Amino acid sequence: MKKFAANRGFTLIELMITLVVVVILVSIAAPSFGTMIRENRAATQANNLLSSLQVARSEAINRSVRVSMRRLSNTNSVWEDGWRIFTDWDGDGVFDGDLDEKDCSIEGQDCLLMEQQPLGNNISLRTGGVLTVGLTFLPSGEVRRLGGGSPSDTFTLCIPDTNQRSIVINLTGRARIAEGDLCP
Repeated sequence: MKKFAANRGFTLIELMITLVVVVILVSIAAPSFGTMIRENRAATQANNLLSSLQVARSEAINRSVRVSMRRLSNTNSVWEDGWRIFTDWDGDGVFDGDLDEKDCSIEGQDCLLMEQQPLGNNISLRTGGVLTVGLTFLPSGEVRRLGGGSPSDTFTLCIPDTNQRSIVINLTGRARIAEGDLCP
């Protein structure tokens, strides 16, 4: 007499129990995953701003010329619409060059170094009121607000339901990121 091999499949009940366990685990993990995505998005945007500030400072030092960073928005203190970094030979904080010109070897002519596009939906990047328009890095690496004076101000980046990120610039031009309270 021939013996049949044991059936190695799953029963319907075993499959249903496995699916229920998977659904429960996913429903527990999904909200945490959404929070993690928002937190990473906030950290990425804060690091982008920090990187832009560091590029502007290093270009000012390397080129021995003022380098300005100016917001693209027409509204004071609103930076989430992007910003422009350029050599500022006359020190007026206004880009006087050609936006399409990439040759930065012409002395005395403003040159576009970088332009940051808008940050995206539900992101706010504001200043406290001093750096409303922009800032300038001197060839020494020190920072001044456009129009002169000390830039004792902080950029605050917020995405709803995440901790705010503050980008603090000291008088020597060095910037750092500090995490703050929960954004509204």
